[in-house]
Amino acid sequence: QILFEVGRMTMKLIDLDTGDSKLNDMITSWLNTDRNEETKAELLKMVKGKKYEEINRILSNRMAFGTAGLRSSMGPGFSCMNDVTVLQSTQGFLSYLNKTDEVYLKEGGVVIGYDARHNSQRFARRAASVFLRKDIPVKIYSRITPTPFVPFAVVHYQAAAGIMITASHNPKQDNGYKVYWKNGAQIIPPHDRGIAECIDQSLELQPEAWDLNILKTSKYVMDPFSEIYDCYYKAAAKHSVSKECNSASPLKIVYTPLHGVGQEFMKESFRVFGLKEFVSVPLQSQPDPEFPTVTFPNPEEGKSALDLAMKEADENKCSVIVANDPDADRLACAEKLENGSWYVYTGDELGAILGHIAFQNYRARFPNYPVDKLYMVASTVSSKILKSMGKQEGFLVEECLTGFKWMGNYSLRKEEEGYKCLFAYEESIGYMYSTTVLDKDGISAGGVLGEHVSRLYADNKTLYSYLEEIFTKYGCHVTCNSYFLCYEPKTVSRIFSKIRDKGYPKSCGKFIITAVRDVTTGYDSTTADNKCLLPMDPSCQMITFTFNNGSVATLRTSGTEPKIKYYTEMITPPAECFSKAEVKEKLTELVEALISEFLEPETNGLISKPN
Repeated sequence: QILFEVGRMTMKLIDLDTGDSKLNDMITSWLNTDRNEETKAELLKMVKGKKYEEINRILSNRMAFGTAGLRSSMGPGFSCMNDVTVLQSTQGFLSYLNKTDEVYLKEGGVVIGYDARHNSQRFARRAASVFLRKDIPVKIYSRITPTPFVPFAVVHYQAAAGIMITASHNPKQDNGYKVYWKNGAQIIPPHDRGIAECIDQSLELQPEAWDLNILKTSKYVMDPFSEIYDCYYKAAAKHSVSKECNSASPLKIVYTPLHGVGQEFMKESFRVFGLKEFVSVPLQSQPDPEFPTVTFPNPEEGKSALDLAMKEADENKCSVIVANDPDADRLACAEKLENGSWYVYTGDELGAILGHIAFQNYRARFPNYPVDKLYMVASTVSSKILKSMGKQEGFLVEECLTGFKWMGNYSLRKEEEGYKCLFAYEESIGYMYSTTVLDKDGISAGGVLGEHVSRLYADNKTLYSYLEEIFTKYGCHVTCNSYFLCYEPKTVSRIFSKIRDKGYPKSCGKFIITAVRDVTTGYDSTTADNKCLLPMDPSCQMITFTFNNGSVATLRTSGTEPKIKYYTEMITPPAECFSKAEVKEKLTELVEALISEFLEPETNGLISKPN
């Protein structure tokens, strides 16, 4: 039998005999640490149901703190997002900040924001209380905000760090804890390891850690919402090049935030760009953590996530749809073609469009700025379209590892070297337009895209025709990216080990492999010393193959979801007159070979991407 606290003055006695003394002790320890009655009740229900294997999993494994911070399902246990793990993680983060720059922390404090998911506001308040108890200034938003408002505020206030409570586009049961450094970019090594070590040394929770009254009484707390709202949109408005005539466009745009935070923020973005007010999707316009109308709250999923927006667009005779994910850092777009069908642009296609807009607009405004000092960056699994542009136009384009933690920090370093960063993107519909925000930002990118497509329609053109013009000039770049779900880490390891164990493969079906780069092990067959130029990253699986027909294919695991992703691209130079359909047909054959030979979905029990 164990005795544990239920309320402030109430104790409860229960029988506990799992047959495992270590598990009994872990359950007892959790029940006496956790003061959230909901998560306590969840654990007790699991005990009553004798779900000992699941209990052991959530109590014996701790969420790994990485460069993406924390992300997991919500519930009891150290492997989940809950009050205990948020308090412990924040104590560790505070300890690390004190060790690395105590003076900066005391002066600049931290910025904390949260999205509309279940528990996000409470987790944010828990995190704030940890800093306030040590007299650290905390700027915590009083209401839900888009993720970009946190890194923007970190730079604006010269804060020591930022925390955003969000799980972005993950399913409703998940939440996360995203961390920004004082430069406004996400953390990169060695900060992730240092913070993780400090968390492990900061697990004890004192009784006062649970008291949130300090958010009402502390002189160190403030709400940055109004100031940041005004400053953010003043900065975003500077990207507009045709505000005075945008409202005259005949185009009508539908917008959906997919039950997330974006509605009012995209509305203001359209206003500062001088655009017509968009048509809303009533069933998705208000924040709802249940995401009731979509299977996955991710516009990257394509038509399955945009069905209601397409219906609304058809009813209102709108030609273009713009969408954000629930925390509004990603951006998606669809357009109705002349044949009446809806075309959902891929992340790479939007990257090509927005990259070209960034270059053309900047050159129009600053024609005397040296082109060789302009700079763009893309993740290594994204299309090479920006490189093709840069080669013709004369600006610099470089690749980074996947994730804006790398692209944001890299862009900042290039600016310190005298380059002007115009644009950065990753194929998973993440876009950074200038360095105003050193992370993907679906709100400002939405304003830029809305303005450009409005100008196109005013000239009797379409976004699709604009993309075709880009491919005609810089070469046809066709990509095919998707994923398989895999919930077994051992299966993932087996798949990638099979590729490596007998030496990297020389072919895939009838396609000859001419080069291999393995970021996981640091190997690159194209360098003199066979060492990868990109930073080695043993924490994830990632192998890239180059083929003799110029195609490129990458297999990679996701850092935040149970997915094995594949990214493929085929490029034809402008001089070669292949149609997009012909290139796509050739690429499809390669993708089928890649899946059947390297991933073997049936053998490995992989689950295809839902339609």
